[in-house]
Amino acid sequence: MYKIGICGTSVFFKNGMKQLIQNQDVTEFDSLAEARKAANIYRSMVVLIHESDLFSEAAEDLSLDNDRLKVIVVASKFDQVKLVSLINKGVRGYQLETVSSSVMRAAIQMVALGEFALPSVLAEHLGGVPTDSKLVPLSAKELVVIRCLAKGYANKEISRSIGIAEATTKVHVKAIMRKLGVSNRTQAAVWAVRNGFDQPLLQG
Repeated sequence: MYKIGICGTSVFFKNGMKQLIQNQDVTEFDSLAEARKAANIYRSMVVLIHESDLFSEAAEDLSLDNDRLKVIVVASKFDQVKLVSLINKGVRGYQLETVSSSVMRAAIQMVALGEFALPSVLAEHLGGVPTDSKLVPLSAKELVVIRCLAKGYANKEISRSIGIAEATTKVHVKAIMRKLGVSNRTQAAVWAVRNGFDQPLLQG
């Protein structure tokens, strides 16, 4: 049996989630660190947390890849780049604030069973994304940039991490999108993750 936790600094968010899932046996936490400690007591805990709390300074460095603690992020609006970044961090579920009670309860059950619970709107963003990296001739610099896209980096973060101007980064991103035949950077990020560009390079 799994335990359900609701984590956040907002009383409004906590009360809203309790009402949404209609479950009396819910534990509230003020921080993810607190929830992580409590998860050691239980065999399995599913924690709901708002994206604003997860991306706060206090939660930034916490590892979410934990067999006992499974995290579902609740977002104000769908952001595929953030979604890719969250999955890389170990998040198991991602749902919008607007979902129905039945969908949220189903998402909790799926995550508790070890599955991913992602929003149906994700399917709308996947059309037309190529799947074979061998068919896309990316330059050496573009390969570096697309690894950053796979991590959910914004242009400014890419520029800082690889030491190029932001304007140059924009040129590389546009070139990557053109070569992939995608219409936005989120589709490019999905392609990158599908083709393993989110994985660390093997050291020879």
